[in-house]
Amino acid sequence: MLEQKQVTKSLVPSPKSLAELQLFTMPEGGTDRLSFITWDTIEIIGQGEEVIEFHGHYAIERATPTSADWHDASIDITMRELSVDGVSAYVGRVHASVNPDLGKPSGGQVRTGTTYNAPDSPKLCQMYGYMQFELLDMGMTVFNKEPIALEHNITHIPPVGQGGGTKERVDILLYRKDAPDSDPVAILHRVKTHIGAWLES
Repeated sequence: MLEQKQVTKSLVPSPKSLAELQLFTMPEGGTDRLSFITWDTIEIIGQGEEVIEFHGHYAIERATPTSADWHDASIDITMRELSVDGVSAYVGRVHASVNPDLGKPSGGQVRTGTTYNAPDSPKLCQMYGYMQFELLDMGMTVFNKEPIALEHNITHIPPVGQGGGTKERVDILLYRKDAPDSDPVAILHRVKTHIGAWLES
């Protein structure tokens, strides 16, 4: 069960279980490997649009916060791993992961301040992702050149049990990795996310 905010002038240890999560409290830096579900609205150009449900996990590295105060602090974050799988009615099995070949890190920041400018309210977490989607039954991998911007309003860190996604409908073009300068083959229009608990060791 989430504990209420404690009055503290120092960072708390990085949580490793639900029992250790504390509302509106800044933890030390660390890496969180959490289960992850996404619902991606993708248009296969020339075929149609669908929502693909992906299940798997991610690993986020959190830097040490700039302050122990929930309102004042910001935290730089980097996505070290993404491994989620889904099935498309158009192209079959799809595996999504961080794109290691683009030379651009997937990351972002838990922003300074809070959503409602009140100390005990959510903080905005923004992530900019460079991903690849392996279309396993077609022998093709597609990727985005422009970042996928995800937003979450979080009340605790890591944000177990919370969700977010793209702020609105977007048009992120997806290109073939083996022909990156050719026309796009798909368009990512929306992402919704749910962040689950820690992976079992």
